Amino acid sequence: MIKLIKSRFFKNASIYTVSDILNNLVPFVLLPVLTRYLTPSDYGIISMFTVFTSILGVFISLEMHGAISVKFFKITKEELKVYIANVLLLVAITTSLVLVTILIFQSYISNILELPTEWLIIGVFVTCLTLFTTINLILWQSEHKPISLGIYQITQTIFNLTLSLVLIVGFGMGWEGRLIAASAAAILFGFLSFSLLVKRNYVKLKLNKPYIKDALKFGVPLLPHALSTWVRTGIDRVFLTMLVSTTATGLYTVGFQIASVIMVLTTAFDRAYAPFLFEKLKDISLPQKKVLVKYGYLYFLGLLLLASGLSLTGPYIVDIFLGKEFIESQEYITWFAFGFAFYGMYSMLVNYIFYTQKTIYLSYVTFSIGLLHVGLSYLFINYNGTIGAVQVTAIISFITFIAVWWLSNKLLPMPWFYSIRSAK
Repeated sequence: MIKLIKSRFFKNASIYTVSDILNNLVPFVLLPVLTRYLTPSDYGIISMFTVFTSILGVFISLEMHGAISVKFFKITKEELKVYIANVLLLVAITTSLVLVTILIFQSYISNILELPTEWLIIGVFVTCLTLFTTINLILWQSEHKPISLGIYQITQTIFNLTLSLVLIVGFGMGWEGRLIAASAAAILFGFLSFSLLVKRNYVKLKLNKPYIKDALKFGVPLLPHALSTWVRTGIDRVFLTMLVSTTATGLYTVGFQIASVIMVLTTAFDRAYAPFLFEKLKDISLPQKKVLVKYGYLYFLGLLLLASGLSLTGPYIVDIFLGKEFIESQEYITWFAFGFAFYGMYSMLVNYIFYTQKTIYLSYVTFSIGLLHVGLSYLFINYNGTIGAVQVTAIISFITFIAVWWLSNKLLPMPWFYSIRSAK
């Protein structure tokens, strides 16, 4: 245990946790303010913009940025510079294609999402520039530089929310003020990230067909998986907006946001764990595998305890801190808390699959679960309203965790069940 505490992994995880808590503390602190200046319907519109940019992210990135975190440990920096440049070239092409598609179908999409046309176009540029920031953060993560990553994220969040307060509270701009602030932050820091990539000598413009094929080979098979991930957080809100109202979507979003404190911790863990795991798996013995498995079980237990604690305290948080219009969201927190816990377990296990680069099998599993999610969401929302959407989120998170656990052990066997027998 002492050795673990002194390890780089533990130190990085601690820094990521602190920076992520600080990064997400500001939105939580401002939640009582925003819920008194924004209506549930406003929150619903803001949520739909987030859902829209999330699905754009799948088709603009083609999940190629994930290959960078793996290639970082497999090729030289000189090769990596060319690799990143070719990924960015592909992103420029996909962004153009997505923009043309949006322009063609703008009226139809606007009616479904209840978003003005201009925000659909803005969303394309926001998504593209957010990807530059994502790549920049991936490199800091792979370099084991959590402080740089944390400072960057916290600065962006403070800028985003300060501008939000000015526009919403100071100028009474409602949901438009929130979207203007979020978009301005994404675009500004996207350009800054690209500048840092160039300044840090991580971009060398040189067309390389093998690298293009490699990036596509890594990312494209992940598209069904990425779409299933979007379905997990997006399809419920789309159905709520279509079948109920933007007000229902807003209440759903607030409950989701409170429970997402668990996601803050799991994201911090994963940022430190992924590079640590990729390094360890290069040459790992059975005893070392057993150590990884034991700490995996401890992680699972910790998440379940955290979810239990939040399910008990969450309703009181809503009652004390949020506006009266949002009281209904308190009944969603328990379902969301355990949903996030199971998704955190999945996020840890999926790294084993990423390491094998056999991502096509992950796509088969998660895409199938995504289709199940779509069907269950439609049925549960029709039958049970907003709480039905929340229940499906928790159920699907559990199914995904179990399925990916099984798949990861098939592709990269670990002594999970040996550990259980040893503990008895």
